[in-house]
Amino acid sequence: MSTRWTVISVQEPQQKLLVEALLETMPEKSMREAAEGQVIEIVDGGRVPLVLELPRRIQVPGEILRLQRGAEVSAPAGSGIPAFFTAEGTGSAEPVWWLDVYATGGAPDGGTLADALTHAIARRTSGVVLLPDGVRS
Repeated sequence: MSTRWTVISVQEPQQKLLVEALLETMPEKSMREAAEGQVIEIVDGGRVPLVLELPRRIQVPGEILRLQRGAEVSAPAGSGIPAFFTAEGTGSAEPVWWLDVYATGGAPDGGTLADALTHAIARRTSGVVLLPDGVRS
């Protein structure tokens, strides 16, 4: 079973940025495209501890609040959580980007890697991380 971390950002997480975040957090690992270019797999030897789905643009104002209801929201170190991500907020009037990162069930360090990578991506894209159930920041 896999566990999902989600990055919500106001800037698009382009592939160059994803590579930079990967190099910062786990320089010894590599990446490859899969699923006809819709998925990026992080590779460590013969195993795949992380899988990233390509980012999607959310254009409906307030939609992010519905999608993230009940999730623990975590900001990268040195950043705050924008008001529109909070329960008091009304959602973003501007489009935001949604990127899912899955820690695969067979990788004991997958959760640690996913947390580090998603926070590095969020920091580069003015975003936040929605943590999986049971994970706290």
